[in-house]
Amino acid sequence: MNSAQQKIRTESLPSKSKKSRKYKKRSKYKVKYKEVDFPLLAVTVALVFFGLLMVFSASSYENVVKGFAAYKDLFRQGVFALGGMFIMIFIISNFNYHRYTMQFTKLIVFVVLILNVAVILFDPTKGASRWIRIGPLSLQPSELAKFAMVLYAANVLKRVEIKKTRSWKASRKVFLMAGVFAGIIIVLQSNLSIGAILMITSLIMIFLSGVPYMQVFSYIGVGVSMLVIAMIKEPYRMRRFLNFGDPFLDAQGDGHQLVQSLYALTSGGVFGRGIGMSRLKAFWLPEAQNDFIFAVVVEELGLIGGLILIAMIMTLIFRGIKIALAAEDNFGRLLAIGITAIFALQSLINIAVVIGAFPVTGVTLPFISAGGTSLVVNLAAVGILLNISRQSRKSRVPSERN
Repeated sequence: MNSAQQKIRTESLPSKSKKSRKYKKRSKYKVKYKEVDFPLLAVTVALVFFGLLMVFSASSYENVVKGFAAYKDLFRQGVFALGGMFIMIFIISNFNYHRYTMQFTKLIVFVVLILNVAVILFDPTKGASRWIRIGPLSLQPSELAKFAMVLYAANVLKRVEIKKTRSWKASRKVFLMAGVFAGIIIVLQSNLSIGAILMITSLIMIFLSGVPYMQVFSYIGVGVSMLVIAMIKEPYRMRRFLNFGDPFLDAQGDGHQLVQSLYALTSGGVFGRGIGMSRLKAFWLPEAQNDFIFAVVVEELGLIGGLILIAMIMTLIFRGIKIALAAEDNFGRLLAIGITAIFALQSLINIAVVIGAFPVTGVTLPFISAGGTSLVVNLAAVGILLNISRQSRKSRVPSERN
């Protein structure tokens, strides 16, 4: 073979460099594919679609009676669900959580504090000022406050294990900031439940950051005292607390919601009445698509449907705990713990209220209850969990050069 033939044959073959570039692109794509926490993503999407189904079912009767389309709430919730999932998958999960620096966090905290104070400038809804309304849109700043507080606490407490001598200063900062947030939410917005969840989450993060037990116990004592004062100050809170043990004593008053919720739970049986067949949602059960949507779930899907929903929520919490344990640094660990704690506390309190094991309070069921702000913020929080998982998996996957 002469030199000319050899040259033509060589040029006709694909070059090694092109092959290697293609292989590198494929391997890079595979690594990214493996970085995604699919169990967390799958259960989150499943909860969102389950929530859309139940919001439609719980709100359709009321919408039709009032002259609206049956799918009015479904359409609204669906728009927020699509927007929230886009933010979760394509923005937050790809934004390195290490970029949530203290300077960035302080800006977020400042903006959220202003928004939570600004609610007093808007007309109250159902006796409480909790929303900022601009035209057809509304924003509930207390939903932002929970996760802003988690971000702040994680930033402040991330070095406690390294610098034990400064643990008191760090934990005090977190507790005081949590107190400021909770105070604004409880006093200005009459929302004791969200304020309590915020404080409890902060205490959990303080405890797991490694501070001495005496600090934690002292903060718990102060927190419980604040809770008792807040309950005594408002008589309706004390009435709710005293009536939840036997709501039938005042079935037409403070015990009305819980009584109707218990009727819904017992009428569902094991297999339920069927989707859309709830009777109690027909103006018997107040806030059927919001705080008491779990009662509608059990009435229509029965005990089995309720247990399936609880299993999905437990899976979400389990994945959050697993991500926290596998995080590559204290910041990621505390951030994942705080986010997971909020999901766990809200779910526990909401279901406990519906079954009569906790005083009636306005806590929504994450991803299931109607509410655009809550859904978008919760999905964004899951996006942070997905990013923490991705970063920890990246640190364990060998680089392409090796």
